[in-house]
Amino acid sequence: MAERLNRNAVVERAAELADEFGLAEVTITKLGRALGIAPPGVYRHVTDVDDLRAAVGQRAATEVAGVLAADCAGLSGRDALAALADSLRSWASAHPGRYAALQIAPDPDDVAGQSSADELIAVFASVLRAYELSGDDLTDAIRLIRSGLHGFVALERDGGFKQERSVDATFARLVDSFDVTLRSWAN
Repeated sequence: MAERLNRNAVVERAAELADEFGLAEVTITKLGRALGIAPPGVYRHVTDVDDLRAAVGQRAATEVAGVLAADCAGLSGRDALAALADSLRSWASAHPGRYAALQIAPDPDDVAGQSSADELIAVFASVLRAYELSGDDLTDAIRLIRSGLHGFVALERDGGFKQERSVDATFARLVDSFDVTLRSWAN
């Protein structure tokens, strides 16, 4: 495999390992073994483990932005908001390591990382267009939605919902509460 390696292939394998074992478990040594190369060979493609994790986060942002945009296409208002929430929840469950990498903000000097993050934020902004928010209101609304969804996803992932109540029903209520809040934002 070493002769076909490039940064893209290295980052893709790191993303797979992150999903399988957790982002914190992805090291240069483990990645080298998984790629069938000596660990120092990984450094031909990434500068260090932080660069590797940032690249996984960049890939994750681009990937999930595409998934969310496709799932929300043609929808608006609460329907788009529900599609965004459901899609992000499903993607995070299917890709826990990538989702963890997505939570690491790109370095301000990382142009590619910032671009990927902006791509994801643009999907959120597009979904919220029906609520007619702009400027600081839009920024705050995106932060509210991201924070609420992340909290739910993290609690669900970590087994934080043990009551008999359906987790899906609670998630639907969360989306409803977002919709009510956003519709009354300007009032």
